[in-house]
Amino acid sequence: MDEKLEIAHKLDELGIPQIEAGFPIVSKNEKKSVKTIANEGLNANIICLTRTKKEDIDAALDADVDGIITFMGLSDLHLKVKMDNKPRDEINAICMDAVDYGKDHGLFVAFSAEDATRTELPKLLEVYKEAQDHKADRIHIADTTGSINPYAMQYLVRNIRKEIDVEIALHCHNDFGFAVANSIAGLFEGASSISTTVNGIGERAGNASLEELIMALKLLYNKDLGFNTEVISELSQMVSKYSEIPVPDSKAIVGNNVFRHESGIHVDAIVKDPFTYEPYLPEMIGTKRQIVLGKHSGKAAIEEKLDSLKIKVDNEKLLEIVKLVKEERENGAIITNEKFDEILLKANIKR
Repeated sequence: MDEKLEIAHKLDELGIPQIEAGFPIVSKNEKKSVKTIANEGLNANIICLTRTKKEDIDAALDADVDGIITFMGLSDLHLKVKMDNKPRDEINAICMDAVDYGKDHGLFVAFSAEDATRTELPKLLEVYKEAQDHKADRIHIADTTGSINPYAMQYLVRNIRKEIDVEIALHCHNDFGFAVANSIAGLFEGASSISTTVNGIGERAGNASLEELIMALKLLYNKDLGFNTEVISELSQMVSKYSEIPVPDSKAIVGNNVFRHESGIHVDAIVKDPFTYEPYLPEMIGTKRQIVLGKHSGKAAIEEKLDSLKIKVDNEKLLEIVKLVKEERENGAIITNEKFDEILLKANIKR
């Protein structure tokens, strides 16, 4: 619970408007965690997940949340496998009863059609229109298996927006690596809310990455939503630590390699102007640039390293150190601070 609470505070510091804090019906501890976050006095509205069952919504009410996302799988496959082929109108009625129950108890209610992107459009429109008639505050398009592409998402949202006046949200999975792209594609056609996760974690290949979406909108689409982006790196590391899910070094925005430079050509230019090889400054997300020494390193990288150690050498000695660094790396050594000290000794340079 302490870890969840710390993450919730960091999300609030970032400026997230709604935090989906959990699934209260799952267990007593889960409900207690959601309730603790809901009563923490955060700026964000606290919502939670429920099935279309009265007992789930009662658990949400007990947890003092501001709202719920209630969901049902509505593709033919889901109805066949999960609902024993119950008639679609009967399933839709169950969904609307849940919407009514949540609204009657003063909750913000979002209705999510699970597996929406593999559900025929007329069937989707039918249930979304019913949700609108039953005063749902938002409808969700769930790409449950990450199986849609950006062009298809634009087509889907465009045609739903023609028929639906309530807010549209997208919940995209990343099975084909399209979660963020699909989310942005939907925004172009009238969606206005996106489900995201820190570091893109989630079932299977994960969900739309919070940090990728924020930075793409801010810098590639000139849509600054007012987030405090300087906490992104700290938030990412916190979630990785507590979830015990490591962030890949090459992960966009928050991976360790994003502002890590070894190539001599790159480093020489970076020292003069970071924008030659960086799309934005690392400080924008609360991290720092790393100049790494290795077989691709040139004079600029070694000079910067020596400057940090307050060591001055002539050009001949500088070239000797460059040569030694390349040799050590090609022999398999990682050029750590300790290894660099050894290289300096080989070059007869004392610190």
